[in-house]
Amino acid sequence: MKPTFRERQELRNEYVKEVDRMLRCLQHAGVKATDDEAVLAWATYSDDLCASWLGLPKEDAALQEILVKYLPGAKSRVWRVTVVDAGDGSGDFIVPLPSELLALLGWAIGVELVIERADDGSLVLRRSI
Repeated sequence: MKPTFRERQELRNEYVKEVDRMLRCLQHAGVKATDDEAVLAWATYSDDLCASWLGLPKEDAALQEILVKYLPGAKSRVWRVTVVDAGDGSGDFIVPLPSELLALLGWAIGVELVIERADDGSLVLRRSI
């Protein structure tokens, strides 16, 4: 269940070091978030796994990926880009991804991606599982 504002403030006070680390991870990714948004994201993630407050993962990259996914409004974000012809006569194309998007998603060189065609004909780019 989504914690109330008061409950989120209590969590912030109880888990000061954890919330500070969450904010640092988000800042490192170029994502601006308030204390309250970070607490809400982690509380929501914990709740999805039937826990009241889970311990943070050891790796900052894993923490960053979870937080970005669970930040308020994260699911409603849509990015649209225009593909560019590769220019080599192959018919291939390049998908230019903005650096802000890469930071937000925690994607870096070497991350494997999958392209799927949506019902409306658009292409959806997802991280490979």
